[in-house]
Amino acid sequence: MLHIVKAIVTGLLLLAIAGCNELPTAPADATGMAVRGVTLADWTANGYASAAAAAAIDDIARLGANRLVIVVTAYQERTTDSAVRVDPRKTPDASAVRRAASIAAAAGMEVAIKLHVDLDDGEWRGNIRPIDVTAWFDSYGSWVRGWALEASGMGAVQLVAGTELAGTIEHGDRWRDLIASVRTRFGGEVVYAASWDEAWMVPFWDAVDRVGVDFYAPVTGRAEAGRVEILAGWQPWIERLNRLRGQTDKAILLTEIGYRSVDGAGMRPWDFSGDAGYDGGEQADLYWAALEAASGAGWIEGVYWWNWLVNGEGGPLDRDYTPKGKPAAGELAGAWNG
Repeated sequence: MLHIVKAIVTGLLLLAIAGCNELPTAPADATGMAVRGVTLADWTANGYASAAAAAAIDDIARLGANRLVIVVTAYQERTTDSAVRVDPRKTPDASAVRRAASIAAAAGMEVAIKLHVDLDDGEWRGNIRPIDVTAWFDSYGSWVRGWALEASGMGAVQLVAGTELAGTIEHGDRWRDLIASVRTRFGGEVVYAASWDEAWMVPFWDAVDRVGVDFYAPVTGRAEAGRVEILAGWQPWIERLNRLRGQTDKAILLTEIGYRSVDGAGMRPWDFSGDAGYDGGEQADLYWAALEAASGAGWIEGVYWWNWLVNGEGGPLDRDYTPKGKPAAGELAGAWNG
């Protein structure tokens, strides 16, 4: 399969060099992916139970998504802290998540619960390295096990039990113990979501059901790259992901993928703070190439797009990750409803 995809991309790239860089205009072929996910995001206690959340879930269903990913976030003050905490103002309440899950089910979508830890000082969660490792895993594990029970009760098909916690993965036995305890409370799939530059170092892939990758790797070397060039930029990453699949003997799931609607978004997809100008067309091109590349691989189970916001933000003045009200939403609908 890979050699066929590479041959197709090479042919398209030659056309692009000849001046047809924007050649593909049809919707991406997403028939190779079973999971079509969009992440619903909110950082308030009751936002998931709001009328705005219900409207957002309906919008996501109309895109053709078959899985709604609901983010639940705990917090800690510093990377060295030995405990996580539930923030009564910012951590979603379980009753609100249940409400969103029920609306998603009524709209015909499966539900995944994705657990995050954010830092009060804005530091990346991948830098969490607690001083007292035992205390941190006790605290974090208690929170995860509670959500394992909640996820089971609301009929979720998957629990992402950890996200981008690269500073803790050296404690593989502790992660295996945590995952084993989650399985006593939750009968669905248990996944760990590694950052794109962390995934090859995770020592406990054998303990989970899917290899989750939060994929924010650069796929272009310049701004204004066209669709063919972006698709070509995906090919080395597809090969690396395929090697990871072979090493782990697990299905690959892109548990986060997203691009801001700005110039040069494909160069630094992880950068949410830059001040580049709005470019909805470039975001749409990046969506097209990601869907085409991941589906064309044939063995990537699916993608979870980051993100659709409960607060309703989006539209042509928004330069953040959401595709709402932008051409990228049309790319999803065209690929998923085709």
